[in-house]
Amino acid sequence: MPVRLELLPNYTALPTGWVLLRGVLHRWGQDFSARLVAIVEGEGEVRHSFPLSVTRKGSIRELICLPKGVSRLLLEPMRSLGEFELGELSLSPVGKVERFVRMCRRVIPLFFKQSRERRHKVGLHAYTPFINLDEAYRVAGRFKAYSPALSYGKWIEEFDTLSKEDRRLMRRQIKVWDRSPIFQIIVFVSEPPGSGLKRTFDSLHGQLYRHFQVTVLVGPNAVKSSEVSRLPRLVEVLNPGSEADVIAVANARLKSFGQSSWIVVLEAGTVLAENALYWLAFKSLYKASAGLIYTDHDFLNKDGERVEPVFKPDWSPELLRSTTYIGCSAIVRSEMLVRAGGFFLNDNQGLAWHDLFLRVSEQLDIEAIRHIPAVLWHLPIVEAGQDEHPDRQIANPVIAHLSRLGVAASVTPLITGHFRVRYELPANPPLVSIVVPTRNALAHLRACMESVLMKSSYDNFEVIVIDNQSSVPLVLDYLEKLTKRPRVRVFRYDKSFNYSAINNFAAGVANGEVLCLLNNDTEVITPGWLEEMLGHLVQPGVGVVGAKLFYGDGRVQHAGDTVGPGGCAHHLHALIERDAPGYCSRAILAQDLSAVTAACLMTWRWLFQDLNGLDAINLPVSYNDVDYCLRVREAGYRVLWTPYAELYHHESVSRGKDNSRERQERSRREAIYMRNRWKHVMRHDPFYNPNLSYQRPDFSLSNSPMVKKPWRD
Repeated sequence: MPVRLELLPNYTALPTGWVLLRGVLHRWGQDFSARLVAIVEGEGEVRHSFPLSVTRKGSIRELICLPKGVSRLLLEPMRSLGEFELGELSLSPVGKVERFVRMCRRVIPLFFKQSRERRHKVGLHAYTPFINLDEAYRVAGRFKAYSPALSYGKWIEEFDTLSKEDRRLMRRQIKVWDRSPIFQIIVFVSEPPGSGLKRTFDSLHGQLYRHFQVTVLVGPNAVKSSEVSRLPRLVEVLNPGSEADVIAVANARLKSFGQSSWIVVLEAGTVLAENALYWLAFKSLYKASAGLIYTDHDFLNKDGERVEPVFKPDWSPELLRSTTYIGCSAIVRSEMLVRAGGFFLNDNQGLAWHDLFLRVSEQLDIEAIRHIPAVLWHLPIVEAGQDEHPDRQIANPVIAHLSRLGVAASVTPLITGHFRVRYELPANPPLVSIVVPTRNALAHLRACMESVLMKSSYDNFEVIVIDNQSSVPLVLDYLEKLTKRPRVRVFRYDKSFNYSAINNFAAGVANGEVLCLLNNDTEVITPGWLEEMLGHLVQPGVGVVGAKLFYGDGRVQHAGDTVGPGGCAHHLHALIERDAPGYCSRAILAQDLSAVTAACLMTWRWLFQDLNGLDAINLPVSYNDVDYCLRVREAGYRVLWTPYAELYHHESVSRGKDNSRERQERSRREAIYMRNRWKHVMRHDPFYNPNLSYQRPDFSLSNSPMVKKPWRD
């Protein structure tokens, strides 16, 4: 039973009619459904329940029509075990005009932010506000509320179940295509498949798109399987003999397929969603340059239920070097697969896929590798254990990949089954100019400076301290002492605080080829932090590298940034434990991202200056780092994040919290600028799957997925 708190007014009678409930409610738990219960006592007790839309930041601004005669109010803050913190609540009557304006402010934006399909599913049509604005307001509150994450079963029911209309639209679209891509499906049967092979063929038989051919390659351990003998006659079944012969036959078949064919490789037991080949065909038609297309996947448990979804980012070459994140749910154009050398024999299936996609990716540019954010592959749950023997995870695929590209690096297999790549630095490593803006805050500045100067193992750096109007005598004394330290230069910046302008000023006096923007409230943890970040930066096409930052208690503060989820820009994996892997192990793996924080950000000085540095006009304090990263990506360079450069970060100590009205207004203006400038990115951060929550950037399942379904466009 949920906790109920009785709200006692500081006046004699409770208001009735339309009122505005204001307050703050923070919660930690699972089910965040909150409601207000109004009790009318007379001949019998009558209870009226009102759902409350509480935002991610805990804000309550809810219009409620209290019945006449209400005598008591109860608050249910949440409906699960957990903790909550309740601030002051207030009730105030509202007139017709204010009520109308507030309702419109909630309802109207949804017609621009939410897809028509999603709005219709919850009962919000274009005509609803005109017929019943009260009902439209109530429905809109479901989008505004910080709601609990859906179970995967419920998510499938809501968003991944095809209707008759969906099927009709797809079939109609297929008929009008001017070309029909051909899929060559190769089914490998390496072990006696049990009922798995039948499940695979049932899923192929149920495909909405029918332009495919199937070849079954049977390994020596499965030749006598009754499942194989019962395959349809039209399916070509080959029994090559040894595993090596299976690979040889597969490569021979590969060369016989037309260059425009797409190769689909399935292990017996894999099930394709009924719209899988349709969606793949659509993507191949409308992205003609594509050579590799991958999708999301999940697993089938022993009862055939879908579990453990894996929602992937768009193409991230650095993440693929760290782990086989694509898995096996992908198709490759036959020409590209032949050019990459075809199939190789490998007794570790996970490594075989990893090697295959690394080789194929070397043949393609970034525009030719496409991701469909939909669960189109369902794998047998046993496949989830492909990394359960870390000792077998030799680094050969990644080493060979880097060698083919001429990249000097060492590769270390990790006990988690992933890989760490350490890139070698040039023979003459560049000078790094570490920029530290500061104002007072002696304890933090001293801790930062001493950790940089005493812990850093890289020796070709200078520290540029920019003093922005420090006034404390002890701080001024310490700054004077710093001027006498080797590698340290101190400059005065005697203007009002503007983080962007301060860093731009520092770039103008820096001597290094490389800039490292560093907050004065950071402390170095890993001595090799500069080498780690610099190793990534010197790779071709890399423009920015970010670090992993921790709060003082050891929890993660920053594991890269996402743009859009949470409203503007937010840190990924915030507040998880230090060694926690995060979603799909992404908190412990190097990867491409949209942005990283300037609390510790490394970039080329020439690139920083070519792009006019940080935006000191529109973004003097907040989001300037995210904006810079997005401009770097816009210019064609990559933004990387590495978990192996670690620092503590006591966030915003140097300038305090944004709690004054002036600061809050400035922050609001900066957020509005970002939403306007980067609207296209905020609708889809390529490194944050649109099936995940955009309400809160925590990788939970979305209550309103931002996936465009091509048959409905």
